[in-house]
Order: sequence, then C-alpha cells, then structure tokens
Amino acid sequence: MKARFFSDKPRLVFFIVYTLLFIIAVRAIGFVLPFILALLIAVIMKPLYDHLRHRFNFRSAFAATAITVLIFGTLLGIVGFLLFLVVRQALSLLDTYGNMISEYIRSPELFGALKDGLLSGKLFDTASGLLSALFQAVPLAITFVAVTFALSVYFLHHISAFRDRLLKRAGEDYAPLLSRIFGTAYHMVRAFIRSYLVLYLITFIEAVFIFYLTGVEYPLAFAFITAIADILPVLGPGVVYIPLAISFILYKNYLAGVTLIVFFLITVIIRQVIEPKIVSDGVKLHPLVVLSAIYFSIVSMNIWVLFYVVSIFLSFKVLDTAGAFDKSIDSSAKENKKVDIS
Repeated sequence: MKARFFSDKPRLVFFIVYTLLFIIAVRAIGFVLPFILALLIAVIMKPLYDHLRHRFNFRSAFAATAITVLIFGTLLGIVGFLLFLVVRQALSLLDTYGNMISEYIRSPELFGALKDGLLSGKLFDTASGLLSALFQAVPLAITFVAVTFALSVYFLHHISAFRDRLLKRAGEDYAPLLSRIFGTAYHMVRAFIRSYLVLYLITFIEAVFIFYLTGVEYPLAFAFITAIADILPVLGPGVVYIPLAISFILYKNYLAGVTLIVFFLITVIIRQVIEPKIVSDGVKLHPLVVLSAIYFSIVSMNIWVLFYVVSIFLSFKVLDTAGAFDKSIDSSAKENKKVDIS
C-alpha cells in the first residue's frame, strides 16, 4: 500500500496544484481572461496562420493581424445583429402596446411613486448608480476588447517562437516530453472545440425547425442567435426561446408560445443526453466525466464547476498520454538497469 501511494504521488500533486491554480485564476479572472482568450485564439487559428504564411507568402505580422481582425469583426457583427433584433422587437412591442404604456405614464400612481422616490432620494441614488455603472462598463469593455485584440495578434505572431524557446530551455532530457505534451494538448483542444461546434450545429438545426413550425419571423437569424446563446450557462437557448414565447403570448398567440416553451424543454433534455456522448467521443474522455461535470455545474449553479471538472480531466489526459507521469518510473528503471549491468 505504501509503494502504491508513492507511485501515485505525481498524480496527486498534479490534482492539488491544478486545483490551486484554477482557484487563483477564477479569483483573478478579470486580470487573466484577456490572456486566456488570446492564447485560445492563437492555438485555434494557428493552422490558418500557417496556411496564409506558406501558401500566400504573407508576412507573419500581417497574417496574425488579418486573422484577428476577421475573428473580432465576425464577433462584433454578431453582437450588432443581436442588438438590432432586440431593438426591432422592442419597437414592435412598443407599437402594439403604445396606448397602454402612455396611459400608464400619465397615471397618478406612477406620478406618486416618482414623487416619493425623489423625496426619499432612492430614485436619485438608483439613477446615479446606473449611470456610474454604465460609464464604468463602456470604457472597460472597450479596453478589454482592445487588450484581447492586441494579445491575440502578439500570441499568434510569436506562438511558434515561444514553443521553440521552451523546448530549447527544456534540454535534451525533457524536450521530447514537452513536445509530446504540446502536440497532445493541441489535438485534444481542437477535438474539444470541434465537439462543441457539432453541438451548436445541432442546436441551430433544431431551432430552425422549431421557429419555422411556430411562425417566428427571420427563423434562420433567430436560430443562429440561439446557437450562439447555447454557449451561456444554465439557460443557454432559453435566452432566445423564452422571450419569443412571452412575445407570442402577449400577442395572444398562446399555442405558439406554449409550443416554444415545450420545444425549449425538449431541446434541453436532448442536449443533456447527447452532450456527454459527443464530447467524450471527441476528446476520448469517459462519458461519466462529462455527465458528472454537467450535473455538478447545474446543482451548484456555477459554470466554473463545469470548466474545472472538464479541464482538469483534459489536462490529466494530456499529461498521461504524453507520458509525463511515467518519467520518474522510466528514470528509476534506467538506474536499476545500470546497477544490474555493473
């Protein structure tokens, strides 16, 4: 039992160190998030960067900048399109219920509530708090996007040099192991992302069918937004389904509203069933790991639990596949061999 404990010690150390680093990263997420996102963009877009460099003879800095502009331009376009649809829907509801809203604005109840709020100072405090939050959020968002953009270009431009430098510093003893870790991690991260893209494609196809069936305007556009919203924790597609259902109910189209809610629940159930299978097949993890991660995340209502469970098992599998935990065993075997020869 004692020998077994010490043989498993590297794995135990890994779980402890990874957990501590994950907790620190979550606590400091506001500081490290731009670096994490930029590194992920660099890793994912590396094949396209290499293709532009070798196939079209693009300079490194130009290829990195062009790819990053393409990614951020696409994301900003999606956000802008989403805001356009939200504003359009809000104006449509305002058109329909304009008389009701104007009557409420002129009502003595609202006037009395505003008067009480002004006299007590609560209304002023609320308004000033909202304005302060808005003035803080806008510069913060602009700075976040700018920093992430610059880091993405930098990492994409220098990622190969970073890798070569690390391998050189590792020396002859550890360079092969480090190279295997990089290669395994790269393929596993790509497989993980590919698995979730398949899930989002399934969500998109389901949403197109449901929106056509219930008569939603612009079904393809709303289905695309639903697939993007599927990234969000807990609610996911409900961010689109539920407001659309409420909109139908307000328009007295009760059948379409209830149908959307029912289909949303069916979509959630299907997602919980197929997600462990698709993700586990893509990254070669046991389905129980992914299912447990989803369950723990839902029970705790914390998306970080999902990230922690999946990422720690992914990281462990990368290191184990690369043979990182067998290094000490190999070294001891070599020493024993030398002793036997002598």
